[in-house]
Amino acid sequence: MEPQPTSEIYDLVVIGAGWSGLVSAKTYLQVKPDANLLIIDSDSSIGGTWSKQRLYPNLRCEAGWGYFHFSDLAMDHVGIESEGWIPGTAVNRYLEQYSATFHLHKRLLLNTTVQSVQREKETGHWQLDVISTDSTQTSIRCLKLIVATGLTSTPNLPELDRHLYQRPTFHSKDLGLPTTQDVLTGPKVDRVTVYGGSKSAFEAVYFLYLAGKKIDWIIRPDGGGPSLMTPLKMLGIFSSFDLNNTRFFGVFSPNPFDTTSVWHRLFRGPNRLAIADWVVLTFWRVTTWMMALSAGYGRSSNGEKLRPKLGYESSFWSPATLGVMTCPGLWDAIHSSGLIKVHRSTIKRLTTGAVELEKGVSLPSDAVVFATGWQANHNIFPAHTRASLGLPSPSTDLVPSPDEQRWSALRSRADQNIIQELPILSRSPPGWETCSSSDYRLYRFIIPVSKEYADRSIAYIGFLRNTGLPIVLEAQALWATAYLSGELDIPDETARELEAVRTSAWIRRRYVCGRKVPFALVDWFPSPKEILAFGDLLDLQIGGFQGCC
Repeated sequence: MEPQPTSEIYDLVVIGAGWSGLVSAKTYLQVKPDANLLIIDSDSSIGGTWSKQRLYPNLRCEAGWGYFHFSDLAMDHVGIESEGWIPGTAVNRYLEQYSATFHLHKRLLLNTTVQSVQREKETGHWQLDVISTDSTQTSIRCLKLIVATGLTSTPNLPELDRHLYQRPTFHSKDLGLPTTQDVLTGPKVDRVTVYGGSKSAFEAVYFLYLAGKKIDWIIRPDGGGPSLMTPLKMLGIFSSFDLNNTRFFGVFSPNPFDTTSVWHRLFRGPNRLAIADWVVLTFWRVTTWMMALSAGYGRSSNGEKLRPKLGYESSFWSPATLGVMTCPGLWDAIHSSGLIKVHRSTIKRLTTGAVELEKGVSLPSDAVVFATGWQANHNIFPAHTRASLGLPSPSTDLVPSPDEQRWSALRSRADQNIIQELPILSRSPPGWETCSSSDYRLYRFIIPVSKEYADRSIAYIGFLRNTGLPIVLEAQALWATAYLSGELDIPDETARELEAVRTSAWIRRRYVCGRKVPFALVDWFPSPKEILAFGDLLDLQIGGFQGCC
């Protein structure tokens, strides 16, 4: 059935109603209050990863109270736990309040999935083919588009044949659904397989442990390994999230955003102190030791199997995403409860009521939870347009195209420049040599670098993972609004390409887990000012931004 077109042409459509989408819509409407704006999301409620459908018992935010709200609306204290930790329900309630405060609810189109997006050649309008949960197909058109789907919208599921298993399987995303909870906590499920080593795997194991289930926790021996889970308070004194969000930590993180400070000259640049690398790595080794102390890895064989992949340099290179342990008592349960068994292996196949691992090991299993993370899915755009749109577009061609060869040369030069600028990154663990087609080609991680789409009609928000989410998103939304409104000049295509390829080269070298998605853990502090300083946006008084940057 062909989508039925609507006659209405929106000024702006925002895809996604999570943190990124809501702040994008709010900011644009503050500048253009009469704009005909629509926000589309596939969920039945707003919030993205914090929507009501994704909330499960004991889900907590890694950030403490005061760090996880936008600058123009503070989060209240309702439901906030001791020591300031925020339950998932409080995050969702805050976003609902944010939407109501800035009158975004009336612009929402929920329960609607965007299936494809393309630009009309004749008019330059964007056409979105969407389908609702009742299977109604519609074609929506707009003048401008903001893609705010982020990097955690599509579950990353391993390619395993499940038809012989004949038992329930879930992604960690599904743990918030009452039907999922009923199945996993019900009497028919006694032994559950959890696959994955990220923070969501720890939370899935915790959920099942509290339900009294036996858990086989499987983590691949290759890949990034288990996440380094920091305690709520390091050494029982210092808040982990507070420390991660200080400029002090950024001083010891080599990045290309802050190249004029004395710290860069002393510890990061080509003319750094002779002992600079030793000082930087020692700082992160001690930091990792403090983070890992509460885990007590050596207390049990389970604990040994959860040691981070790169040892005491794990917090520096981040082979797996870091997390804050928001599950009280889980380490004790891992070491001594007898309900949890950790396996460092790979699932080969699912058979009737069992999971088969490498070397012929078979484990009985009543259900599987795939805590295997997320993948950035950009399939709504036609494959032949993704590269020009600044999105990863892996090619199956045996011979690279001339443009691909040009990008490969650009990224090779950028990699060498990054090493010269930040010499410690020459020690980066193997694996940074990814193909150029897997890069995001986005200027400021917001707009495509290509001339074809530099027409102020499309922007991306939330395509850089970091721990300073609300502040960075506000800066990106303001920059995107100024750009889409024609109030911000941008450099030429060559300069945009060089900036994009330089930042991508740094991320590949700096963070192992950044080779999958753009990542800037403790390096985000200079980012908002760098974004806002461009075009004198710091002079704009939207949302009290001068005070927050």
